[in-house]
Amino acid sequence: MGRYFDLRTTVLIVVGHGILPEEEDRPIAYDLKRAVNARGAGAEGRAGVVVTDVWIMNHELQEFFPAIAIGGPGVNAFTAQLYEELPVTYTCDQQLFIQVATDGKRAALWGMDQTGTRAAVEIFVKEGFLERFLDLCWRKD
Repeated sequence: MGRYFDLRTTVLIVVGHGILPEEEDRPIAYDLKRAVNARGAGAEGRAGVVVTDVWIMNHELQEFFPAIAIGGPGVNAFTAQLYEELPVTYTCDQQLFIQVATDGKRAALWGMDQTGTRAAVEIFVKEGFLERFLDLCWRKD
């Protein structure tokens, strides 16, 4: 049985491509993927998948997937595409940023360095931002 990705419920977790984001942000993305999968509790299609910014920006159906960008606009082209339009939901001393679209379809989690990015993801999960994001993504129509 092959795995499928539901456009409405598979959450893409997007990291930048290249050595720095692969080394620093991909492990953080997999931590977030585990949190998404735990919340999805095995429901069909309710899962996280880690992809690169190159993949999502070149995928014709990308706009239909809920997506969370990990890493700042300097290392993640998807964040660079989103961050100016996404409202800042949380920030701390201009060192870390949690940005979430009001419709819950897009989010960007990043810091001025890897420590800030990791902290942004941890706060996103621990302070209920992930829960609210997934509630919007996974609401019943």
